[in-house]
Amino acid sequence: MWLALAVIALLVACAHPATPAAPTPMPTVTPSPGWTLTPYASPTATPSPLPLPSPTLAAAAGPSPTPWTYTVVKGDTLLGIALKFGITLKALQQANPGVDPQFLSVGTRLIIPVNGDNPAGLPTPTPMPVTVGQPFCAPQADGSAMCLVTVRNPGQQALESVGVWLVMADGGEQQVESLLDVLPPGKSTVLVARFLDAPPPPYRVAARVLRALPLPAESQSQRYATARVRGLQISIAGMVARVKGEVVLPKDAALKAVWVLGVAYGPQGQPVGVRRWEAPLPIDAKTPNAFDFEVYSVGPPIQRVEVQAEAHRRITTTATPPP
Repeated sequence: MWLALAVIALLVACAHPATPAAPTPMPTVTPSPGWTLTPYASPTATPSPLPLPSPTLAAAAGPSPTPWTYTVVKGDTLLGIALKFGITLKALQQANPGVDPQFLSVGTRLIIPVNGDNPAGLPTPTPMPVTVGQPFCAPQADGSAMCLVTVRNPGQQALESVGVWLVMADGGEQQVESLLDVLPPGKSTVLVARFLDAPPPPYRVAARVLRALPLPAESQSQRYATARVRGLQISIAGMVARVKGEVVLPKDAALKAVWVLGVAYGPQGQPVGVRRWEAPLPIDAKTPNAFDFEVYSVGPPIQRVEVQAEAHRRITTTATPPP
């Protein structure tokens, strides 16, 4: 009986063969642009590093539009400036909340919010050519990271209002400004930023120039005075450098600000510290202005210090009445 049942079951199986299961398709992996996929059986144990975010893409998420600065001349009004740059008066006032339209003085620097809506296509925020060094970052005791980047002016014309956008992988983005307004031809300056939510080192940071405006010689002589450093003394002790000297100014100049910038460099030529000294007010241009301050390194010991001085003229003119 059991033999008969086995024969019947075999006949039924032959009459209705089992349908083979459809093979499960393998998923297709499309790598994102800029990523590198490392095979599991690769002889290299270390996977390819994640590429640094493009500073161009990162800057798109930052402040927009990039501002353009304009210096008020005789006969200017806020409405006239707005019409000149193809923007609304309201946008111009919002970009310059501290400017009183009833007392618009010659020499006042305004921020012009140039954007894609500028129908005249007038001044663009495209920066002048400059050289940007590799940012140097060092961890701090509070868990943040201090980053310094060198910007050099290789051209024959002075530049003004230099701004840089720094992007740290997994650490955020920041717009930083130069500590001096003017970057002379052939000179360098250092910009500094602090990333509060920095990842553990080593840091991966990219820099992109946002703004570097040409400074005509006539405008430079009108708004800035020659500032010469005399009797410079620099003493370095590890991570601290003391800077002393005097700033000699034109005796007939009326000044509203005098700055001295000290930039410290480390063993490999990287910027490791920066500090700006400001002369106390009122400024007496007839006598040398003595300065004495210290520059601290964010990490490595200081090897050398460079010093630059800058003097801002006080422009006294009658206010331009509103239209």
